[in-house]
Amino acid sequence: MTFKNLCDELNLPKSTIHENLTVLIESGLVRKKNIDNKWVYYVLTEEGRGILHSGKSPKKIIILLSSAILSFIAGIVETYRFVRSIFLPKGVPEAEHLIIGLIFISLGFLFLHLLNRSMRWKATRKIDI
Repeated sequence: MTFKNLCDELNLPKSTIHENLTVLIESGLVRKKNIDNKWVYYVLTEEGRGILHSGKSPKKIIILLSSAILSFIAGIVETYRFVRSIFLPKGVPEAEHLIIGLIFISLGFLFLHLLNRSMRWKATRKIDI
């Protein structure tokens, strides 16, 4: 599509579409295609098509990403509870909060790693075919 086609289709401000196209081009998901030096079209790259048309529903991506976010939040909350327990009047740190927090943060990184691995596998599988 051309820039004008995208503006008309998405019904968004030109500045918003320009910013998002810039990010997509820099990330390698979209590229510019000049036709007769008159029109500039924006097309998906192989990587962009691999992500968009992976053949699977995005449920796995949504589940992994939301699990990672929830794990990070739980880890931060538990770590905060540990730090807060240090400054309580009794002054006895509750180490179980630190341990649980670190476990949740580690799970968050594991979920992000699995998500990254899944996305790479889909993109390379699409290109290999």
